[in-house]
Amino acid sequence: MTYELVYRSSKGNNNYWSVNERFTRKETGHFQWNSAIEINQIFPQLKAKYPTLFAKKKTERFYYLDVKSSKLIKLSPDQEEIKAALTPDGIPQDNYTCPLKITDNKYYAIAIDAPDGRYYFNTSKGVFLKTVNSEVRRWREFDKAAATANTIRVNKKIWNKYPDWNPLSNYVINLKTGAIVWPNKELNSSFPASFESNYGTTNSAFLLMMLEQLDTQLQEHFSSINQQPINTIEDPIEIPQIDFERYNAKETFIALSYIVRVMAQKPLIDKALKCYDKELLQDYLHTIELADLSRLNANEFANQLQQMRLKRRKVKNLALFLNIIAENMNIEKILKQLWQEPSLRNCYHYRHPETGQRMLDIMNDNQSGEGRAGENY
Repeated sequence: MTYELVYRSSKGNNNYWSVNERFTRKETGHFQWNSAIEINQIFPQLKAKYPTLFAKKKTERFYYLDVKSSKLIKLSPDQEEIKAALTPDGIPQDNYTCPLKITDNKYYAIAIDAPDGRYYFNTSKGVFLKTVNSEVRRWREFDKAAATANTIRVNKKIWNKYPDWNPLSNYVINLKTGAIVWPNKELNSSFPASFESNYGTTNSAFLLMMLEQLDTQLQEHFSSINQQPINTIEDPIEIPQIDFERYNAKETFIALSYIVRVMAQKPLIDKALKCYDKELLQDYLHTIELADLSRLNANEFANQLQQMRLKRRKVKNLALFLNIIAENMNIEKILKQLWQEPSLRNCYHYRHPETGQRMLDIMNDNQSGEGRAGENY
């Protein structure tokens, strides 16, 4: 089932809560939840986090929309039967059996899904275990388990043991209910304070993990949110003209992404070059040294040697670039600083509730006028 949060104004307009964390009347870009219970639970948190957007909206005008049936149902965030239907973690019970007999109320564990099944984390050894036993680390407090899981995501020593696993795919599970309770947006929005890195090495999984987090953040940042003119006053300042079709922040990030992905292949490139130099080409030299040259097809031998050298040249050229980039660019530092740059966050909000509401009213009135003009036309 899929549900959306809807606010119906006094004029009968439907305002949908969007993926960009604002209200919209557009038919696309709506934020969706898997259950109506989840919307009722998250509603008070949304009001607290975005006081300007919710300031003059009456709770009784909020609804949730069943997308499949297109039915609007009044929101009831304080309904007692909804609270009674929730487990302590706010997730409905399911047909799930706890894999351990737990008597200490430590239900939270860190897990990851591998091709052969689920693994659980052992903090003392820094490894994932296939079997749920007493060696699996468990927590009583959710926050501590989530903070540890977030720290694990940037721990190179752990992921060097599992080169084929995605560092972003670990999660916190409630062993009692079987519910995945982390990651969530709050705890997954920044690198841990204890972040440390060995900048002198190239760790492919770690670089790609950082890039994936940045890519998610910047996709929304580069969208056309809030790009509306605020006045028509002529600016007397002469602004340098820049060709933004060729040079812009989004394309720059795409170029950086390409470099990071190529740098993630550096270990394979270095290994391939060694194969050519120390193994494949040595076979040709040994053939000349040991073979009876009178029986050797010189033209065929030369052609094969040339093709081998041409393949090696492609590898060597790329290796030269990657070595120079690795020596002169601190890619991990660049990605971290981009991630921590506050101006690259995807959403902006008015600081002052009254001023913000006035601006929103002005824009809403303008949109309503445009709609009426279209109807007259």
